[in-house]
Amino acid sequence: MDRHCLLFCLLGLALPANAMDLKQAWDLLQYQGPIYKAAVHEKQAGGENRAIGKAGLLPQINASAYNNKVNGSQSQNNIDNDLHYDSKGANVRLRQPLFNKQKMAEYRQGQQRADYSNAVFDAKSQDAAVRLAESYFDVLLASETITLAKSKLTAFDEQLASAKRRMELGAGTVTDIDESTARRDLAEAELIEAQDNLVNARRKLEEYIGETPESLTTLRPTFDTPPLLPSNLQDWLVKAQADSPLIIARRYSRDLAEEEVKRNSAGHWPTLDFIAGYTAGESQSLSELNQRNHYGSVGLEVNIPLYSGGGVSALTRQASANSDKALDELDAARQEVITGTTREYQGILSGAKRIRALEKAVASNERSLLSTRKGFKEGGTSTNSDVLNAEELLFVARHDLFDAKLRYLMSRLRLASSVGSLGDDDIDQINNYLGPELLVTK
Repeated sequence: MDRHCLLFCLLGLALPANAMDLKQAWDLLQYQGPIYKAAVHEKQAGGENRAIGKAGLLPQINASAYNNKVNGSQSQNNIDNDLHYDSKGANVRLRQPLFNKQKMAEYRQGQQRADYSNAVFDAKSQDAAVRLAESYFDVLLASETITLAKSKLTAFDEQLASAKRRMELGAGTVTDIDESTARRDLAEAELIEAQDNLVNARRKLEEYIGETPESLTTLRPTFDTPPLLPSNLQDWLVKAQADSPLIIARRYSRDLAEEEVKRNSAGHWPTLDFIAGYTAGESQSLSELNQRNHYGSVGLEVNIPLYSGGGVSALTRQASANSDKALDELDAARQEVITGTTREYQGILSGAKRIRALEKAVASNERSLLSTRKGFKEGGTSTNSDVLNAEELLFVARHDLFDAKLRYLMSRLRLASSVGSLGDDDIDQINNYLGPELLVTK
C-alpha cells in the first residue's frame, strides 16, 4: 500500500470524521491533491533522464530480417530467362561508442536533468504546502468575517430598534434612525460579501485537497509568538542561498545550459565506434542465387565531421547565449529568495508586535463600546453615531487581529519555504495553533 494512502487511512481513524486540521489537509493533499500528484509524476518523469542520458554510452543492438519474393528476367548470351525465387535473410548489428564527446555531454545532462527535477519537485512541494495553508486560512478568515459581520449586524439591528424606541418616547431623532438604518444595511451587504468569499475560499481549498470539508479547526484563543531561531537575519539569508530549492533548481539549469554548450561544440570532434555484426541470408542477390551465406564482422568506425554548413557553430553560439541567460536567471532567483526571506523574517518580527498591539486594541475598543453605550442610554454624553462608530471600530479590531494571526503563521511557513526546510514538522507546529472546531458552511 502507498505510504501516503496508509498514513491517510490511519489519520482517518484517529481524527473526528467531520473535523479537518491543517495537518490532515496536508496529508490529504499528498494523497489525492491533483496539483501535488502532478508534481510527483513530473518528478518521476524527470528521474528517467538518468537512464536516457546513460543509454547513449551503452551498446546499441539492432536486428532486422527480410523475406522477399523476387520476380524478374535475366538476359545472358541473347537468352532470356525468367527469374522467380525467394530471398531471405537476417542480420544483427552492435554499435558501441568508444569516443563520442556529444554522448558524454548528453550523459552528464541526463544526471543534471534528473537532479533539476528533484529540486523542482522540492520547490513545488513546499509551494504546495504554503498555498494549502493560504487557502485553509482564507476559509478560516472568511468564516470568522461572517461571524463578526453577523455580530455587527445584530448590534446595528439593536441600535436601530433603540433609536426607534427613543423616537417614540420623544428622545430620539429621525437622523438617528436614518443613520442606524444606513449602517445596518451596509452591515448586511458586508455579510453577503463575506458569505460569497467563504464559498470561493472553500472551492479553492477543494482545488488543492480534492474535497470540501464541512468543518475545520480554527485558531485557539491563546496565541504565542516564540522568538525565531536563529534570531539573526544574516543566518537565514546564508541558509536560503545554500538550501533554497528555487536556487538549487536554477543552479542545475545553469549547469545544464553550460553542458549544452559543450555538447554542441563537440559536433566538430570525430567519433569512434566499435562495430560488430552477423548476417545470415539465402539468395541475397542475383549473384548469390541458391546460395546460403553466414558471416560476421568486427571492426572500428571513425566518423570525422568536415563541414556542416555552419550549423555546429551556430548551435554553439546559441547554446552559449542560453547559458548566459541561465546564469542571469540564477542571479535573479538568488535576489528573489533574498528579498522573500527578508520580507518574511521582518513579517514575523513585526507580526508578533502587531498581534500584541491589536489584542490591546480589541480590549480597549470593547471597553470603549461599553462606555459609549452606557453614555448613550443613561447620561446622554454619547450620541447614536458614537455607538455606531464604536461598534464598527470593535469589528475592525477583531477582524484585523484574526487576520494578523493568520499572516504571522503564513510568514513562518514562507520563511521555512525560503530556506528549503518546510516540511511535516513545520506543518505540525502551525497545526498546534489550531483546536476549536469551526463549521465552514454558510
